[in-house]
Amino acid sequence: MTQQHDLLFRALVDDVARAAVLIRDYLPEAIACRLSDELPVLLDGSFVDKTLTPSWTDRLFSVRLRDGGTILVYVLLEHKSFPDPKTPLQVLGYMVDIWQRLVDGDPGKIRKLPPIVPLVFYHGRSNWKVPTSIVDCFDADQGLAEYLRDLRYYVRNIGYIPDDELSADPEIRSGLLSLKHVYRDGANPEPLLQTILSGLRDGTPFEEQVIRYMLEMYPLITIDLLVKVAHRIKPHREKDMVSLAPQEWIRQGKAEGIAEGEAKGETKGKIASVLITLEARFGEVPGEIEARVRQTAPEMLDDMLRRTCTVTSPEALFSDQARH
Repeated sequence: MTQQHDLLFRALVDDVARAAVLIRDYLPEAIACRLSDELPVLLDGSFVDKTLTPSWTDRLFSVRLRDGGTILVYVLLEHKSFPDPKTPLQVLGYMVDIWQRLVDGDPGKIRKLPPIVPLVFYHGRSNWKVPTSIVDCFDADQGLAEYLRDLRYYVRNIGYIPDDELSADPEIRSGLLSLKHVYRDGANPEPLLQTILSGLRDGTPFEEQVIRYMLEMYPLITIDLLVKVAHRIKPHREKDMVSLAPQEWIRQGKAEGIAEGEAKGETKGKIASVLITLEARFGEVPGEIEARVRQTAPEMLDDMLRRTCTVTSPEALFSDQARH
């Protein structure tokens, strides 16, 4: 589950054009208005992946200011279902780690550290009530606290932002919508799926990642529902979108089959994908057809899986075999 949050959020922010819009939309206005029109630079690698807890995903950007200076915007996704009380200390630790790596043993760089603005995205179930500064965690009276410098990060709890206000950019809004509603039980996922698919550009890796995320993380989104929504809003993309579902089930079956052998797990996933796709298109699969699918040689399953999206009946799946 955690990996799927990571993959979607990284797909969202690894495109610097999307990251630029996201940073401007969600930083405080006093900071956002000082950013230049240049695209941010995604710094190579992750600075703190080795120290991140399993519930965090991070990306670090260098952003130019209008006055010629530079700030670092440290973007994190906190994807536990509840606020982590250790966040102020964790974020401070990540900032120190970034500065230490930038200094790289040269004390002369200490006086020229770029400011870091941490930006935390949270999509858990409950409201965020954790202090946003380590200073707020000190056991100090008001008089003493006034002498302490404020190290603060900015939380954007996307769960409490209206859907249509998440972003003016349709693609970013679709990605954030996917993350926002994953922990919020909805009676009918169809309107959400339609809104998300409508905002995605056709044929992009990000479109594929969002669809994979929805198929895996939203139990109520079935292949039948995906077909229905795709046919309604993007009929020209229906087959491409639907084909992602069997691919995702194969991937899952392959992962589940590691313990019993990768090849066996992959075959199991392909067989399940064929049967599920047939059921979604034609209803309950006859026992005879299911038995023939399960007896199909592993090397023939890829072709069979492709044909499940185009055949006119379950029996037609074996028409070529009958002719031979």
